[in-house]
Amino acid sequence: MYRVRIKTPQNVVFQNHFAGQALELRHTPENPYTSASVSEKKLDSTVTSGTLRLVMEFRRKKKKPEVIETNCLGLVNILYTFDTMCDFQYLPLKKRQEGEGFDDLIPRLIPRDLPSALCWYVSVASLEQRTWWDRPDEYPGYTPLFLPPYQFSRYNTPSTKMLCRESDFTMDKIRKRTGHGQNLRLERKALSVTVQANDPFPTAPSEEAVLDADFRCKNEEPHRMLAALFRERPMWTRNAIAYKTGLEDNLLKTLLQKYAFYIQSGPWGRLWCRFGYDPRTDPESMLYQTLMVSFRQHTRIPERQRLKVSLDRSVPSEASSMPVHFTYQPGTRARSRLPRVRQMWYSLCDIKLPFAEALLKQDHSKSSEPEAYGWIHADLLEELRELIKEDVRKTSEDMDADEDMEPTDDF
Repeated sequence: MYRVRIKTPQNVVFQNHFAGQALELRHTPENPYTSASVSEKKLDSTVTSGTLRLVMEFRRKKKKPEVIETNCLGLVNILYTFDTMCDFQYLPLKKRQEGEGFDDLIPRLIPRDLPSALCWYVSVASLEQRTWWDRPDEYPGYTPLFLPPYQFSRYNTPSTKMLCRESDFTMDKIRKRTGHGQNLRLERKALSVTVQANDPFPTAPSEEAVLDADFRCKNEEPHRMLAALFRERPMWTRNAIAYKTGLEDNLLKTLLQKYAFYIQSGPWGRLWCRFGYDPRTDPESMLYQTLMVSFRQHTRIPERQRLKVSLDRSVPSEASSMPVHFTYQPGTRARSRLPRVRQMWYSLCDIKLPFAEALLKQDHSKSSEPEAYGWIHADLLEELRELIKEDVRKTSEDMDADEDMEPTDDF
């Protein structure tokens, strides 16, 4: 690398600055074999902290050399640095077939000057006027194709990946690649398994998912907690997993792919199921069938926050940071036991109503098509849903009555 000190800006192309582009430095503009050095544009605020760069003009009088006049011309807010390789000459040459020596290919690749590029000539064969670019080759088949080096490209840093074969881009190379002219964003591949109600259920996680979970979470305690949780019960809702383990949402996204797969639809929709367990063949899985209950136009239950991006995430509230309780407790007047959102998904074993407990004690093993409708009939689930809504309504009325009967001081 050569460091060139430029005293005057006559060789710097300044029109790029006003067009919002980087500057080009050509310290030998008359030499066609050298490429320009492209500057790196930086804001002054990102380079220095609290330092002002001023453009000053100094004048010294001839009669009184000791008197100096200073004038501030402006404030510098953009810096251009030429910290790149430059002044490397690439000579497009071809060895002569007969004898020693090389031929210069520049006159055949580009015009030597502007007049020769714009000049017209008359084709003898067709009697048509053509430009230099359309002229036939003086030596047919002699001028080879010439690929300019990376130094003449629009990238500051040379790249060795642009002309490689696609087979060379393995997963390890993609993660380690650096350079210009390519997408440097890593591919975000979802390693968790999502199935529908009628799809084959996986029996084990993929090796890539296990390796990714072990790599992202080195602490053994979260792994132990999730393994014990799915040994206790094969199916859980996402709220239940967060409430039982207390793990953060980002950590759960990383670890769940190792222990369970997600069922998106059907009687067990919205559940994370342990690998190797199929609820469609086990009548005991009726305990984990999901029931969706929506509470609309309810004063005690806040409206579900749909636009989370509009919230101030830098200062999380205490209520939003606490995981939602996954069970339904009836008959309590504590407001914390009411559903915190207006749409809740419960497993039947997490509903502590007498009707739900009696329903789970019945024999439903002879139900038809459990993979589509579950082990419990839809009419019974609808009755249970209405009981939950009625219980929430009574609890809310009792809470309103208690607030109206609060004693007040009479002065």
